[in-house]
Amino acid sequence: MDSRACACVSNAYDLFEVNPIQLSTEESSYTEIFPVSSLSDKTPMEFYVSGTGDNYIDLSHTLLQVQVKIKKKSGAAISTPDQVAPINYLLNTLFSECSVTLNGKQVSSQANYAYRCIFDALLSPRTVQESMLTAGLFYKDTDSKHDLVELTNVADNVNSGYQTRYNICKDSKLMDLIGPLHFDLGNQSKFLINSVNLRIKLERNKDSFTMMSATHDFKMVIQHASLFVRKVKVAPSIMIGHETALGNGAIKMPIRRTEVKSFALSSGMQSITIPNAFIGQLPTRLIMGMVSNNAFNGDFPKNPFNFKHYDLTYLCVLDGNRMIPSKTFQPKFDGSNGYSICYMSLFTDLGRYHKDQDINISFSEYKDGYTLFALDLTPDLSADDGVQESISRNGNLTIDLKFSKALPETVNLIVFSEYRNVIEIDKNRSISTDY
Repeated sequence: MDSRACACVSNAYDLFEVNPIQLSTEESSYTEIFPVSSLSDKTPMEFYVSGTGDNYIDLSHTLLQVQVKIKKKSGAAISTPDQVAPINYLLNTLFSECSVTLNGKQVSSQANYAYRCIFDALLSPRTVQESMLTAGLFYKDTDSKHDLVELTNVADNVNSGYQTRYNICKDSKLMDLIGPLHFDLGNQSKFLINSVNLRIKLERNKDSFTMMSATHDFKMVIQHASLFVRKVKVAPSIMIGHETALGNGAIKMPIRRTEVKSFALSSGMQSITIPNAFIGQLPTRLIMGMVSNNAFNGDFPKNPFNFKHYDLTYLCVLDGNRMIPSKTFQPKFDGSNGYSICYMSLFTDLGRYHKDQDINISFSEYKDGYTLFALDLTPDLSADDGVQESISRNGNLTIDLKFSKALPETVNLIVFSEYRNVIEIDKNRSISTDY
């Protein structure tokens, strides 16, 4: 036995201890919040959650419920011959932007919100995709069949995700969807203290983005929407302690702030450099994928979540003179399946390596509509660490891409970026951020 080893006793011998009892939370319940104005195809959907009273808000348990139907533009119900279905994960991809305000201070404005949500969903484990996310109409598209908008009985020529969503919405059936709202404050565990008003605004995507069909004679109609917010009744001793502590300093709520940028890559190009893609605070992590510009802007026959490889042969991010990754991504999508390092980046750089949490994208699926690239930019691969953080740095990042063939169409490079930031709340309930 090593002389430095210390003796220990298994906790199975701890026969006289009982579990601790929490006394800080007296009661909690969900409150249904309705939009501040009537639902419309043209106006944003906005929810206002008052912070008056003694209740705190558990932001991590916020749920969005939406009830929608697909109808013809004339308002008539669709019938069996109408082959139309929503895009994947409609509950959240129905919206193009999500902004969050605390006491009049905007703390988040998420452009390209649909892509933020689909990245979160696609990179979730199979068990989550096939259970909870189905309540939000997530049904995975069949690889290489993303753009199929015709129903057929031929098994090898069917997009099973599209067909499932079609069966759910056909004949203008009501789709009752519910699930988590994807916003930065909802991804952290701290409660929001009382006397802080929360406002969430959601902007609609175009109908041509949210549905897939060979024809264009359809519209998405929202019939009901509500936000479920968990309010917590806190023990008086905890509230007094918080108010006393606020006299000496501000509440700090660390968040993983996310942004989704889009860069247009012109057709005919074979080598592209995007200078100053990020300026100022540098992200801790990037996830990148490419989609057709037509699909990105909304085109009924095209799937906006068909992440193609476009015969990419080179990808790297330049941080000054430093290349990330140090051995640049040089995939080969020519039939040789030479993209293993790119595929493995989804596990190593998203904190899934040596962990039980999987990603429901197989190696063979990766090249056919699920081609995503992940980069952890922290020095110790800690972008996914919830305990420690790396030093925040400022600078600028450049993205380099090369293709074996000229781009056949204009392409949008979607870049999901993640930052570590802090929101502060002082004793007067004034909100400040470090970004």
